[in-house]
Amino acid sequence: MSSLKDSGIQGKYYLRIDPLGEGAKWRRSFGQEIYSPFLLAFTEQDGDKYTNFQVPTFSGMAPSYSLPDNIAMITLQELEDGKVLLRLAHLYEIGEDKDLSVMTNVELKNLFPDKKINKVTEMSLSANQEREEMEKKRLVWKVEGSNNDETNVLRGGPVDPTKLVVELTPMEIRTFIIEFSYKWSTTAR
Repeated sequence: MSSLKDSGIQGKYYLRIDPLGEGAKWRRSFGQEIYSPFLLAFTEQDGDKYTNFQVPTFSGMAPSYSLPDNIAMITLQELEDGKVLLRLAHLYEIGEDKDLSVMTNVELKNLFPDKKINKVTEMSLSANQEREEMEKKRLVWKVEGSNNDETNVLRGGPVDPTKLVVELTPMEIRTFIIEFSYKWSTTAR
């Protein structure tokens, strides 16, 4: 029977000692990079057409802009019709970090500086229906002993079509379909 040492399997251990109440910052932000790194994916070329393949170039964010420290882009996917699926997540819980457990804004104009955004449609988490339609179908549960018929959950507001700013509250994940004024392309710049 061989041991793990003999099989060549290696692991990494991370140890960090932070002042009381500050451990979440490193665990949430660095953990996101370790366990859910942003992956770049490619598609296959047909047969011998590789000689016509253009190297895709893409520059996403404006050089002077970066996502807030408490936000992660968990999906950026080109859809068949040239639209883009964007999913953003707030990494922190309420009260987990004194600076980062707050509502945060993401400026879509700075995420796509070289594109003109025509329309932003918020979708359900799985992106199979518009959030507005989903909200209409949502069941409202009455809890015995509760004074309120519906629990008020803090959520980011609707995206203003002019300002194009997404608000995210602690632990909120928001999904959008973004339409540009011209077809999205990784080679267009």
